[in-house]
Amino acid sequence: MPIRIERIAHLPDDFEQLAADALGDGQRMLEVLREDWQQDALRFEGAGQALFAAYAGPALRGICGLTADPYLPQDHVGRVRRLYVLRPGRRGGVGRALLDAVALQAGAFCYARLRVRAPVSAFAFYERCGFLRAVGEKSATHVLPMIGV
Repeated sequence: MPIRIERIAHLPDDFEQLAADALGDGQRMLEVLREDWQQDALRFEGAGQALFAAYAGPALRGICGLTADPYLPQDHVGRVRRLYVLRPGRRGGVGRALLDAVALQAGAFCYARLRVRAPVSAFAFYERCGFLRAVGEKSATHVLPMIGV
C-alpha cells in the first residue's frame, strides 16, 4: 500500500494506538509529544515548525515533527522531533518518507542543516537517510546538511 504523508495541525484520531506501540517499544517520545500538546508547550504551529503523519491507506503508520533546534543559538538549524514508526510498518519506507517531508519543509524554512538526537538503535536508519554522525556537537547524534540553502 502506498505511503501518504500529510502535514497535520492536530494529533491524529489514532494517535493513541501509535503512542501505545511506542511505549511497548520502550520509547516515551510520543508521551512527551502528547504532554507538550496538552500543555500548549509545543504544537508545531509556530514559525519554522511542522508536524507530519504517515498513512498507509487510512491507517496511521508514523509521525515526525520539525522545529528550530532549541539547543543551538543559531536561527537556521532545524531539529527532527518525535520521529516514530509503528513497529509492524518499519523497513517499509515510512520513516524515510517522513524524513523526506521534514527535509523538504526544512529547506522551505531555510534551515542550513537538520540535527537529531537518536537512540543507538536508530543510528543506522539515520545514516541510510543521509545523516552524518554529529562529532563534537552537544545534544545531537546526527546532522544533515541542507544542500542549496
